Amino acid sequence: MIQEEVFSASLPTQRIASLLDSGSLTGAAQHGTLHVGSGVIEGRQATVIATDRQAAGGSLGVTEAQALSAVLEESHAAGRVAILCLDSAGARLDEGLAALGAFRQLYRHLLDLRLAGFPMLALIGRNCFGGASMLATACAQRVYSEASRLAMSGPAVIQALGGTKELDANDAAAVTVLMGGAARTRLVPTDYLCDDLYPAFRHAARNWVVGVQSGVLPDLRDQHNRLGTRLLAHGLTPSPPTNARDDLPAVLQEILPAGIDLHRMDGVLFGRSQTSPNAFFGLIDGTPVGALTVWTLAGECLALADERPGEPVTVFLDCPGQAPTFQDELVMLSEYVAHLALVLSTLRRNGHRVLLQVLGDAAGGIYVALAAPATRVLALPGANVQVLPPAAIVRVLRRRSPSPDVEDYLRAGVVDTII
Repeated sequence: MIQEEVFSASLPTQRIASLLDSGSLTGAAQHGTLHVGSGVIEGRQATVIATDRQAAGGSLGVTEAQALSAVLEESHAAGRVAILCLDSAGARLDEGLAALGAFRQLYRHLLDLRLAGFPMLALIGRNCFGGASMLATACAQRVYSEASRLAMSGPAVIQALGGTKELDANDAAAVTVLMGGAARTRLVPTDYLCDDLYPAFRHAARNWVVGVQSGVLPDLRDQHNRLGTRLLAHGLTPSPPTNARDDLPAVLQEILPAGIDLHRMDGVLFGRSQTSPNAFFGLIDGTPVGALTVWTLAGECLALADERPGEPVTVFLDCPGQAPTFQDELVMLSEYVAHLALVLSTLRRNGHRVLLQVLGDAAGGIYVALAAPATRVLALPGANVQVLPPAAIVRVLRRRSPSPDVEDYLRAGVVDTII
């Protein structure tokens, strides 16, 4: 019987049917690797979306991103809660920049829905990596089994970029200890760990549906404090700020106004003009960005919102993506990335103009976390936007991707303006 089958190993249509009350399924549809169905759970209208891990690893390309955005908006308008059954490798790498641009728009929409109080639950299947992990950690709650694995960088990517000294992707036990369901629920006590069976996931989903309320907004300051406490518990201690005016790339020396007081702290450049209402932040070291840096930038943005409401914000970016390290995945980098994106989206929704200027490299989840909330994304000469760093793409696709030109950026929607 279906009730005794392993939840994460089943077909997406089976997962959807198992969660909804018997006989209530309507509007079943498929969009690429994405399956959708609506119905009733404990008397409440719900939409269930499930990725198909057997098709391209459940990855999300243009078709899936556009469909998921539309389904979430329809569910929000109809007053239905949303349950995302995520078993996905993340962005569809073989679609290149088009998939990245589509995911940027999807993530912007999901962040705005979360900040509007739309209830979303993530049920984590076997693998939830990259962009899929960002979707999951932007939801109000997550449910895992022992078989679940969630990470900003999947095991193969961590090994490709950091070597086996960071993680041996073939060591299943080490991977599970680092990013498995038990490890993730220890970090977030409000998340839930259950058996990998239909009745267990159905019970968790129904408990959430019964208890969740629409219109409840995330407390980002409380979340920021919680994430900071986690960093300290894992030995990641913030550093004091240092002066940065004399150590700027030439392009920033030309762009930034004279007299602005600039500092660096834990990989973040920040400064505020004393003569005009402008704040400047940057990730410009050209190195992968980890949890401490992401948290520091989020904190500076929250402080700006308190001290100078509505002030325009410019963020500069030159980094090849997120840090593929054991330490950053140990603290669950995905949650820090989603937190930063929610903070920046809050600034935009509260009247701050958020401008992202790409100076050099931009890739992966860090790019999306900055670009999705932005009012506008500009590419300066030397900008290089990628889905993932080349070494990671080669490790996953077994081939190199063609080098894009500036027109490709505009067509894909990864930038809005070329300077």
